[in-house]
Amino acid sequence: MEYTIENQALALTSSTLGAGLRSLSTRQGLPLLGEGATVCFPWCGTIEGGWYEDRGFQYREADSLNGFVRDKEHLLMGREPGQLSFRLEWPGSLGLWPWAFEVETVHTLEGNRVVTVCTVENRSGRPMPVQFGFHTELCCPFLPETEVREYQVRLESGRVIPLKPELFGREAPDVPEAGAWVRLEHRETGKYLEVGTQGYPGVHLAGGAGVLCLELWSGAAGRGHELMDRPGTELMPHGEKRSWRQVVAAEL
Repeated sequence: MEYTIENQALALTSSTLGAGLRSLSTRQGLPLLGEGATVCFPWCGTIEGGWYEDRGFQYREADSLNGFVRDKEHLLMGREPGQLSFRLEWPGSLGLWPWAFEVETVHTLEGNRVVTVCTVENRSGRPMPVQFGFHTELCCPFLPETEVREYQVRLESGRVIPLKPELFGREAPDVPEAGAWVRLEHRETGKYLEVGTQGYPGVHLAGGAGVLCLELWSGAAGRGHELMDRPGTELMPHGEKRSWRQVVAAEL
């Protein structure tokens, strides 16, 4: 089930399937996201061979990209004029993921930006290995009657990455130290879409058909079948809660 909220500047749609952003647009109907902004948990990227090993048992259903939270039905917990909240309670599964957890996803409209906060609680009886991330697709170009070559990526650090049509269809450079934000900017007008990157070790850029993908990941794919060998994997103690945040803003 999809739900839409709006304010004077933006309208967003989210769904009980995955609880990520399905769409974001201006109140005038100008789309800002391609396929939305996906929540990536409990791993990011792929697991080699689609399986991992824990305590001598091989979990062979772990073949989904960017975890499985994005593929599960969540419960709608609240719907207010400027906010949507969802919850997923995972009991643990011997086929996919043995650790029990709860994840709450809250989308809040604040003027010309949407703030998404995901809070995870480890409800299993032992530490849980986790990676977390967002896969966000910004429309590029996002202004009518413009072309990709008119845009650039600007980082808070001051670095600028020009965009070219040939970039799309292959991976763009990684941005190891993006700072507090990354902007997709129209050079002539200065209008931009901005994604907050504070707290993430780096940002991976990739071009697609009509979108610029930003991958904000706390960890990444790795070789082998041990979860703790994957770059950026952390252990969450039993009962611990941890939150991750993404902000998407539009200056149009």
